[in-house]
Amino acid sequence: MEQTNNSGRDAIFNRLDELFPAGLDLEFGHGSSSDSGAEAPSTEQIGTAKAISANTSDKDYRRLVAHRNVTSFSKTETLHNCPRLFELEMYRSAKSVQEGISEEGQDNMDFAFGHAVGSGIQTYGATKSLVAAQFAAFLAWKAPWDAEKLDKRDILTGKSLAWAMHAIEKFVYFYERELSEWEVVLLPNGKPGVEVSFGVDTQNGFYHFGHIDTILQHKESKRLAVWEGKTTGFATVDDAMYGNSYQALGYGVVVDAITKVMNLPAADYEVFYITYSSKEREFIFLPFTKSLTQRAEWLQDLLLTHATIDKYQELKFFPKRGSNCINRYGRRCEWYGTCQMRNASLFPKTELPVLDAAMLPNVKSVDFMFTLDELVAAQKER
Repeated sequence: MEQTNNSGRDAIFNRLDELFPAGLDLEFGHGSSSDSGAEAPSTEQIGTAKAISANTSDKDYRRLVAHRNVTSFSKTETLHNCPRLFELEMYRSAKSVQEGISEEGQDNMDFAFGHAVGSGIQTYGATKSLVAAQFAAFLAWKAPWDAEKLDKRDILTGKSLAWAMHAIEKFVYFYERELSEWEVVLLPNGKPGVEVSFGVDTQNGFYHFGHIDTILQHKESKRLAVWEGKTTGFATVDDAMYGNSYQALGYGVVVDAITKVMNLPAADYEVFYITYSSKEREFIFLPFTKSLTQRAEWLQDLLLTHATIDKYQELKFFPKRGSNCINRYGRRCEWYGTCQMRNASLFPKTELPVLDAAMLPNVKSVDFMFTLDELVAAQKER
């Protein structure tokens, strides 16, 4: 990681002077903002910024998905890549929860940049305040404030706190150009539809949990759509990366059920992939429409995934997939060379917890909870 120069340091602190209004009783003493026209955010907007930045790394949610009978998009993706890795990561999560260890990578610049940009643009969508959006990005930044990622040739990649702030400024213009007919929906519980968490009781002993980045509502038709935010180091994005996304299909099924809960008109489901290229420093807009058949396939796929996990657990055997010992980024799996060892040796005294139905009423990190029957009913009514 590279330290920024003095001019970069001064620029960051100048922005921070702007981001923290006088009403917060915080002083930095590093000069005043050059943008005198920026309007100070309201207390409500600042509260929204804090909530969104916190939700991008929700610890309660991570504890929830540590149970052995719980799946999520990331856990399912790991299972499909390598069942043995899936099992090892289950044990690692359970051990972390039992010992109170945080799994956050504080110095991972890709995650730090992605979380900062994501929470910033989501906050802008919810508040229309650039200052609140950049404040949220600052709070979500989980790396040294003056760090910037270098590539393998020691060339700066444009992933730093300063460039995250720049990305959020560019998003203001992108939003007005591509999303002016949409607004962030207000959920029944009064919170904006950002980092919307959901759970599904698939009524087979398993539960599936997920997060939707942002739910949008069309200003005229009132139909709902999903905004999924991504960041990439590539200059362009092939739509094949997201066109058949398992994650987006799951969102469609859940949004159909949310539409029913909120008594909104049923309509074709759309998902907007909004990807920021740190190389080009531009946002890329990729809209997709998901059919009813595709959404029904997601439910079938989820049940098959749960049946597969059940069988692996019954046999006490999660097979390895040697083709994924090197991942798509060219990195060796950290478990290579040790994954053949027994679980009891790798994780002594670690038991995999089971989520029980009686525990669900106490789960606070989920906005919507559905049963499989409710999701199927919502699909049939379309």
